[in-house]
Amino acid sequence: MVTQMQDEKKFGGRMSKVFHRLFYHIVWATKYRQPKITEEIEKYLFPFLENKAKRFGCIIHKCNGIEDHIHIAISIPPSESVSDIIGKLKGSSSYFLNKELQITDDFYWSDGYGVLSFAERDLPAVMKYIERQKEHHRENTINIKMELTEGNDEERRC
Repeated sequence: MVTQMQDEKKFGGRMSKVFHRLFYHIVWATKYRQPKITEEIEKYLFPFLENKAKRFGCIIHKCNGIEDHIHIAISIPPSESVSDIIGKLKGSSSYFLNKELQITDDFYWSDGYGVLSFAERDLPAVMKYIERQKEHHRENTINIKMELTEGNDEERRC
């Protein structure tokens, strides 16, 4: 059985009077779908996103992607807006890569994103899907609903 202290540490480290278990799968793309996410950028981008999310009281359970988009399994507390968190993660990460690290000067995200909520029991399957992104795209075994970034179901797939 998980103690309250362990549980608080796992889900943001803050005392809260609200019980929550909120899980989201988020996907967003680079601007104009340019293949900007290189292996070098990945090694800085993914840890940055995880650390930044923690500062907002969120937990990134898994983050991965391919050259032109990323997938994130994340828990966001109910006191935070999903769209605000996504905007903060996108904005701060492009600023970090362009201005702070200066490993690029033209890394930008597209305006849209896709978000799906899912049950805690589905977390392992979602994490596995995200972990295997490169393989899914290489072998064309993607889950269309988990690849949508904006618009209706027929458009804006990654």
